[in-house]
Amino acid sequence: MTEILLLGSFHFLESSIDFYSSEIQNELDLITRKLLKFNPAVIAVEAAAKAQEYIDKSYEIFDLMDLQDRNKMQNETLGEIYMFGQKYPITYNNESIQIGYRLGKMLAHSKVYAIDDDTILNMDVMYNKPPSSLKEAMNALHADMNKHMNDTIVDMYKYYNSEEWSKLNHSIYIQANMISAGNNYAGAEMVTKWYERNLKIFSNIQRLADTYRRIFIIYGAGHLKILRDLINADSNLKLIDAGKYL
Repeated sequence: MTEILLLGSFHFLESSIDFYSSEIQNELDLITRKLLKFNPAVIAVEAAAKAQEYIDKSYEIFDLMDLQDRNKMQNETLGEIYMFGQKYPITYNNESIQIGYRLGKMLAHSKVYAIDDDTILNMDVMYNKPPSSLKEAMNALHADMNKHMNDTIVDMYKYYNSEEWSKLNHSIYIQANMISAGNNYAGAEMVTKWYERNLKIFSNIQRLADTYRRIFIIYGAGHLKILRDLINADSNLKLIDAGKYL
């Protein structure tokens, strides 16, 4: 039986939060030290599995002392990564770095594992004349998220890992599924791609679980509903409540 601690996250790159400030760094350090109690044998992050070599190089470069150097975090990178057909810089305003890499270095792990699949979703389908039920689902999610804009980082993680947020977010894909016209099932095809991506992520988790007995995963919270369902459906895996470590 492999225990899996799956921590859902908002994407730092899309946030206006100053992750380089001492206040936020202290909060991130607090979260990570709580996660130390889980003592994972391996850590997995949201990066394409086929780009593992780029993750290896960036993790090798990364040092815990970097997190005390605001100037370095703002102006330097940890190399680059190839995904979606092109290369992108690996910057420090990334949850995989700030929590995943941080935790890995604290535990003296030699590497962290990339488990994503960089499937490209045609999200335009959801915004081109969406049905009223989809509009309502998106408005409900955004209204709920706006209530937590000024939360502490710890409280934001508690929020994004709640069943309530996961349900609201997943409802968008359920309503998008109905988008169609005649024999054109654009919505269902987009949602199929979303499920396919998550199934591939889960396949990579299963492979790690075949070797390791305690796995920590930090991932975009939007994936939680499907990944939780898949983990719970596998009798060889045990999903650990992330809330106990927040």
